[in-house]
Amino acid sequence: MPNPVKPTWPISNSLTPLEPGTVHIWSFHTSRPSKEVELLSKLLHKDEINRAMRMRSLEVREQAIVGRAVLRIFLAGYLGCEPQAIIFASTGMGKPILASQQGLFFNLSHSHGLGLIAFSNSVEIGVDVEKVRLIENSLFLAERFFSPWESHTLSQQPGPEMQSIFFQAWTRKEAFLKANGHGLGFGLDRVEVSLGRNETPRIRLVDGCPNEAGRWTVLHLEPGMGFMGAAAFLATQNIQSLTWHWDGKENLKMI
Repeated sequence: MPNPVKPTWPISNSLTPLEPGTVHIWSFHTSRPSKEVELLSKLLHKDEINRAMRMRSLEVREQAIVGRAVLRIFLAGYLGCEPQAIIFASTGMGKPILASQQGLFFNLSHSHGLGLIAFSNSVEIGVDVEKVRLIENSLFLAERFFSPWESHTLSQQPGPEMQSIFFQAWTRKEAFLKANGHGLGFGLDRVEVSLGRNETPRIRLVDGCPNEAGRWTVLHLEPGMGFMGAAAFLATQNIQSLTWHWDGKENLKMI
């Protein structure tokens, strides 16, 4: 098991009420000892286990199991039920939702041992997290999948900053695409985001339209050392965001 990611958010294992006008975002470790993975797998339905077993490596399979199980733990906590009682459905584009339509919106992402889950009871939400790492062809990928303005902005960044800005763009786009329910099929180049540490996180354009972009809120997230993340939601009012890291110690004792 890789060394655990060092979280940057305060540790908590207890839920606070999800009030209207708030977004809760939790980070957690997806790389866990085999005994913990086995415990968490007991919370999943057979189809979730089968889906994980089709993944390419043991590490990826175990992290998928942990991510789905932790999602169930949180949903059960917010809804006041048992984790195994959660029934999922999906949108036409494959985004997981609650089959019961109980007015709780959520989204899950994980990368290289760190997971993020975002919750809201008032707005659809998308979240994405990535480990900041060297990608040799990042400029080529930007030219292919980003807008011309984004590609040019990225190309002007000094070497050490370029990879960070690349993942800043990627996570903001991915979070938006997950929030609007279309996923990558919508097209990364159709949404243009602000870039740079001194720029306010936001959607600049959607299909070239600033008015549509202005309806969206984007949050810049750095949930772990060396990780970049983003959350996006459609909101015409101010939404308060609260962030924590879940270590799971107390919850695992009760499984």
